[in-house]
Amino acid sequence: MKKTISTLFLVASAWGTGMAQAQTIVAEFQGPGGHSSGNYGRTSALHAAARAMMELQKSGLPAGSYSVSELTGGNSVNSIASDGKFVVKLNAQSGVSESDLLAKVTAAAKAGTDAENAFRNVKPGDLTAGAPADIRYSVTQP
Repeated sequence: MKKTISTLFLVASAWGTGMAQAQTIVAEFQGPGGHSSGNYGRTSALHAAARAMMELQKSGLPAGSYSVSELTGGNSVNSIASDGKFVVKLNAQSGVSESDLLAKVTAAAKAGTDAENAFRNVKPGDLTAGAPADIRYSVTQP
């Protein structure tokens, strides 16, 4: 029991000093959204986020070098999501650089966005009900 408590203290101490902290990247997606029946066929920001996560999985990063969490978006059960987001955390011991992870997440976000726009046959500049019809994305490090 004493060894377990000591180990937990050591891990908590390392976390507090930044030794075990993971780099965090947030990918966010925005689109027009709408009601699923009246606006069927519109682009979905949440679908773009899911497509981006699949692209990240194919990016060549080593297994276990990152984790994806907090896939969120939309605001009701029967609507087309106007927003989507996921968080990527770099494993501190992975050997992958923060800049490489940022580049891979950005490329995946672009690919996922492009795939959703192409699937719905929407181009930048297209409008729906006066709002941009295409999905847009941003990748940040909070």
